[in-house]
Amino acid sequence: TIGFPYSQKGMDLKDPIVLIISHSGGTFAPLACSNLLQSFSSSIFAVCSEWDTQVGKQLRSIYSGGLDLLTSRIFSTEVGVRPAEPCSISVVATHQLLTNIFEHICMTILSDPNFRYVTGSIINERDLQT
Repeated sequence: TIGFPYSQKGMDLKDPIVLIISHSGGTFAPLACSNLLQSFSSSIFAVCSEWDTQVGKQLRSIYSGGLDLLTSRIFSTEVGVRPAEPCSISVVATHQLLTNIFEHICMTILSDPNFRYVTGSIINERDLQT
């Protein structure tokens, strides 16, 4: 087994949560990853500039029997298509969206002692206030 720095557990790829980040949502690598990872996981999500992208279309076609935690698999930065502009606005919007997702995950873990124990969380509420 491969192992991890703080654990003796091997790599477990059974239904992992996958987050694909692509501004355009139409480049080859994110589309290929989305296509290949569908055989490993039904929990694939994408961060794109808008909801209606190629990778978004591909992920919306995944059927999970109504067991989804989220009804949409697409997180949109609402930046839109910007073909002639440097990526500064899309980078800032993506950073903000990922920060919001991270804070939500942290607050979910902090809300339950069992989650804190299972995840080995060292984050506390004070860390999120700064």
